[in-house]
Amino acid sequence: MTDAQTPRAATTATVAHTDPLRIWAGVPLRNSSFTGREILLSTLRQALDQQSKASVLPHALHGLGGVGKTQLAVEFAYRYADRYDVVWWIPAENQTLVLQSLRDLGRRLGTPETASLQQAARLVLDRLASSRLRWLLIYDNANDPDDVVNFIPSGGGHIILTSRNQTWSELWDPIKVDVFDRDESVELVCKRGSEVSSAEAEQLAIRLDDLPLALDQAAACQAATGMPISQYLIRLDEHIQALSPPEKPRSSRTTVAALVRLTLEQLRIKSPAASELLEMFAFLGAEPISRSLLHKGRDAPVSSALGAALRSQAGLNGAIQELKRYGIANFDAVRRIQVHRLFQLVLRDQIGAEALARSRENVHQVLASANPGYPEDEKTWDGHAEIGPHIVPAGLVDSDVAGARQVVIDQATYLRLIGDLDGSRRLAENAVDVWRKAENLTGLGADGELTLLAGHTLAIALRLLGFNERARALAEDIYQRMRNSSELGPDHDHTLAAAAGVPPNLRVAGLFREALEQDRASADRYRRKFDEDDPETLGAQNNVAVDLRMLSDFPAAYEIDKAAVHAWQQTVSENDNRLLFAQTNLARDLYGLGRYGEALALQQRILVPFRQQRGPRHQDVLLAERTLAMTLRKVGRYAEALTAAEQHHDDTVDRYGAEHEHSLAAAMTLANSLRAAGEVRRADALATDAVDRYQRVFGEDHPLTLSAAVNHAIVLRALGKRDRARQLDEDNYPRMRDTLGHQHGYVLCALNGLALDHALVGDRAGARELFDEALTVSRDFRGPRHPYTLACAVNAALAVADDDAEADLARLGQAVAGLAEVLGPEHPETRAAQQRSWAECDIEPPPT
Repeated sequence: MTDAQTPRAATTATVAHTDPLRIWAGVPLRNSSFTGREILLSTLRQALDQQSKASVLPHALHGLGGVGKTQLAVEFAYRYADRYDVVWWIPAENQTLVLQSLRDLGRRLGTPETASLQQAARLVLDRLASSRLRWLLIYDNANDPDDVVNFIPSGGGHIILTSRNQTWSELWDPIKVDVFDRDESVELVCKRGSEVSSAEAEQLAIRLDDLPLALDQAAACQAATGMPISQYLIRLDEHIQALSPPEKPRSSRTTVAALVRLTLEQLRIKSPAASELLEMFAFLGAEPISRSLLHKGRDAPVSSALGAALRSQAGLNGAIQELKRYGIANFDAVRRIQVHRLFQLVLRDQIGAEALARSRENVHQVLASANPGYPEDEKTWDGHAEIGPHIVPAGLVDSDVAGARQVVIDQATYLRLIGDLDGSRRLAENAVDVWRKAENLTGLGADGELTLLAGHTLAIALRLLGFNERARALAEDIYQRMRNSSELGPDHDHTLAAAAGVPPNLRVAGLFREALEQDRASADRYRRKFDEDDPETLGAQNNVAVDLRMLSDFPAAYEIDKAAVHAWQQTVSENDNRLLFAQTNLARDLYGLGRYGEALALQQRILVPFRQQRGPRHQDVLLAERTLAMTLRKVGRYAEALTAAEQHHDDTVDRYGAEHEHSLAAAMTLANSLRAAGEVRRADALATDAVDRYQRVFGEDHPLTLSAAVNHAIVLRALGKRDRARQLDEDNYPRMRDTLGHQHGYVLCALNGLALDHALVGDRAGARELFDEALTVSRDFRGPRHPYTLACAVNAALAVADDDAEADLARLGQAVAGLAEVLGPEHPETRAAQQRSWAECDIEPPPT
């Protein structure tokens, strides 16, 4: 239902505020047969006004569903719509559904896009808690508090939660929903039934224990068949007696089961297609399912009556309409079909072994046929989103249908790509555990293709969740199994993808050289299998360039990325995402080479179309924004750099959270920009926090952690905290050198800082030795015209220069002249060198 379709005229209670309802989504269609419940509605409204939260629970501790909890919440939403600016219905059967719904709400509220659904939910909750909007969130069927309790705004609006789980009564004051009063039962049956008298309606109410769901369905079935109530009750009693021995008291669950059996009996006679469609809901989830998804199963090998209906839109519509006529199913606002959870549970218990096996097979075949595949393509995501809630209830992990097992792998990949990393992990982990133990099924077993694909998907999710050691071990195991497999082998597409999954774990572990070796081997295999300019080969070469940047080998990375840019320019338009991505990599290489002006010009030229193509919060765009901030600082435009760095930091933290690798790098870029702009105290606070977070995420000896500490030492020197800076450098430099080697760019930056520590305490001899070493290695490794080499030359000259040493002054003049030529005579670093100020060399580590 759109905002304009929200039924405002039907409301019976309003507030003075008359702003139009701006956001309304997900609320089921209003029940035209809604009966009674006036006291409950009033109680619910008062509870929300007093405490802002209410849990709508069944009255009995172990009561059945079907008492009308959801219907009460639906009626409240429509009746009191004018009280709210936002009404948002959240299916809360599991955490993934909650997260996806909150993400969608965030898009309507305009909160930033994020890479993590958890992060998106937090942004939405914070926005609601601090907003002046009048909002109502309805969490429907929130049966596991662990899935929902952390996704409740801290205040500011109203929350309704429906659940069968009495645990919620310990968290919030509950609104207990019991069965109907007898008058309400009679009213409902007379509304829904056909030519039913009040006396007959009362008889039916007595037999069905005044359970609202049962009364509604029974009255609809009676109306659909035209069966007199007296006959209907006789048939119902026959089913009750068949289900319950005479010596045992009849339970409400037995009555509902008899009701469903009677309805199914009628459907099997009048519409076999409708009965087989209904049976499917024994294995479908509680979320609605669309006609289009069912129609996609038209070519699936399903049972005959169902297959005939699926192949004909008219036949499928007819079967669905029959279910609605019999009151056993409903449509939602976008015409998706849904069967009440209680009916679904009863169906699984009562349809019989043969029908149960047929239903399970039908569901597996239809979902396999409807699977859009290709989860990397965003165009398939709507299809994967609709299939997702049915995967676990249908038991697809245990399916004998190969296509159904592929649905599981595709869903785990889809969940990872939309940011539900934990959902991806849980599903893939379940698949791996089950499939490894399976025997005599194609693709399963410890070395089966599907098992290995699920393991590969699991390894990626584990790495992104920060389970680094487990991810690394699993990724290497999966790769070796694929490589040694007689069915796959070293050059299979799956094996090549698994091989590419190993180096990221090595980079996270700080093993940059090992990652480079693995990526080079993968790139060689891609070149042998594909053309040099094939997209797969270019992607493998890009991974090699990532490793080279981590090792500060920017000349080699530059050659790879220049070739990639050239290859894409021959085949795609100038605004193609792949070309723009390759050009952003080239800009990073230019930055590393010290060609700051070229890097800035390239990044500025491509950033606008890149934003337009990818969106302002896409990972690749955010990385390009960071490069822009870095290069603005390096060309001396400090104010612009600081503005760009602050915006990039805010956007990155919004997207990833504060402890993601990209957010930590953004914090260091901002700290460097703050220091350059003279805001040293802010830089110190930010750098201190970033180093702490690096230590938690990567460990104390990781090169990224050590690099962050080197930057912090620079800030400390600017604050005059020389002892603390020297302590950091003396601790970090040898560890960095032992890990990366003495020629690495980060190590040279650390060495320059340590030399400055000696110089600032008057140890000119120690400083000269360290500066000379840094200068010599930098000339060999970076080249004599690199700005950092020239900075080392300035420092080396300053360490020996005095007013009487003409040769040393000449040496300083040459270094300053070099900076003027490379950076420009008015660059702040050039002017600082002219004034005999020490030159710092900060670090901007590339992303892993």
